[in-house]
Amino acid sequence: MSHSRVSFFGVLRNRHFLALWLGQVISNVGDYFYFLAVPIAINRLTGSTRDMALSMMSIFVPQLLFGLVAGVFVDRWDRKRTMIVADILRGFIVLLCLTVRSAEQVWVFYLVGFLVSAASRFFYPARSAVIPLIVDKDELMVANGLSQITQTVALIAGSALAGFAIGFWGEQVAFVADALSFFVSAGFLLTIAVPRRLPSAVSKPSGGGQLRAVWQELVTGLSFIRHSQVLIGVLVSLGVIQLGIGAMQVIWVPFFQRHFGVGPEGLGIVDSSQGFGMAVGAVFVGFIAARFKRATIIGTSVAAIGVIIALVGMSPSFALVLGLSFVLGLALTPAQAAVSTAIQLAAPDDKMGRVNSAIGTVTSLAMLISMAVAGVVGDTVSLRLIYVASGSVVALGGVVSFYLIPESTAERGEERDGHIAAPAIMKRSQRRPQIQGSIHEFKEG
Repeated sequence: MSHSRVSFFGVLRNRHFLALWLGQVISNVGDYFYFLAVPIAINRLTGSTRDMALSMMSIFVPQLLFGLVAGVFVDRWDRKRTMIVADILRGFIVLLCLTVRSAEQVWVFYLVGFLVSAASRFFYPARSAVIPLIVDKDELMVANGLSQITQTVALIAGSALAGFAIGFWGEQVAFVADALSFFVSAGFLLTIAVPRRLPSAVSKPSGGGQLRAVWQELVTGLSFIRHSQVLIGVLVSLGVIQLGIGAMQVIWVPFFQRHFGVGPEGLGIVDSSQGFGMAVGAVFVGFIAARFKRATIIGTSVAAIGVIIALVGMSPSFALVLGLSFVLGLALTPAQAAVSTAIQLAAPDDKMGRVNSAIGTVTSLAMLISMAVAGVVGDTVSLRLIYVASGSVVALGGVVSFYLIPESTAERGEERDGHIAAPAIMKRSQRRPQIQGSIHEFKEG
């Protein structure tokens, strides 16, 4: 079926995907309260880009420590239950931020970032692996576009609400809102049903104990990635892109506050402007997908994002920044949707968790390198120059993707490595009887 025949409303008639999507809308709204509150609090308490870098880096360290192994367990565990437990844990952990009152206590932000991210290493691969199980193959691009609307709604509603709420009541209210959003998301997840996966090597490990079985599954997953041109292309391209975006994670709050004099309300408006652009871009995802190859969509969109980031760094006025943020949002949604679709079509269901975790590990390493550099030089080098350099690296990532990400011709369930992979996508008639950000959050796409 052509992508042009698939509509947003058609995908949302699937009540299981609708529940998953609504839960993520609310959760992401809460996330933007948290993501805005932490840098604002650190900037207020210490004013140091080093402390800002440490808080951001704490989010990515768990991916390096647990990411690959987490993917193995996501492929072994019940994915719906994994997401629910992760949401509940993250909700309680975020509440620890309420204890921060002075500069000497900013380490709590590092701890919370680390623990929330550790739980997320299980949540996000599980969510990505569930989407192909509850929607049809020809709906994947549109479903992933809708998943990006999750971030869009969060940007428009969450960023604006967070900016004004923090401006009026302080950062504490943001942490309570984020915790509540995780609990609400878990409630929505309770209502969905995920089809049973067919037995595979993951569910029947060979002898030698569980530890040996986990290691064997990890090696199998990495070997699969190594032989997939699509996945290798995605890995390299996203690694380059995140080398640029990581520095922005560290400096964006001090950049806007120092050069444009904006407070929490203005920072929220910047993200909301990008959110409106993402909303408009999402409307055209199906149209674009039906007419252009995924590699073309990714390369063009990411290159445009890089140029826009560089222009933001050179912008003489806050009004121009808002316009550029809107255009950035236009390019971001199709880029994220195309990347997600390329991954989902290149990997079989029984390896999806490991594939997503491996990609997350590589991109997190790139982010950490970029953040560390920005944290070291951010107090001495012009923040405008760092912004321009970040945009240039992101644009390079777009160019790289043109050459490294081919249009996948393989179908899920085809013969792979000498055996037939279990079909991951079933028709709705088969499912029913058995019946789950912003540029600063591009890492999660």
